[in-house]
Amino acid sequence: MAQAPLRCPLCGEIVRWIKVDQGRKGFSAGKAAAGALLAGPIGLAAGALGKKKVTYACGKCGFKQDYDA
Repeated sequence: MAQAPLRCPLCGEIVRWIKVDQGRKGFSAGKAAAGALLAGPIGLAAGALGKKKVTYACGKCGFKQDYDA
């Protein structure tokens, strides 16, 4: 995923295009593979930590999307 755009990709709204959530989401295959090589099965669990994601939503049209932080 790419960085969040400055405006809503659906309707072009700038003012009401806001960040609504930030956290870690998803499974990172790269972290899981590196962890498995370095620490075995316990390291495989590191892939479950995920990547930092930011959720933006448009107050005009309701579009909502996760982007890389």
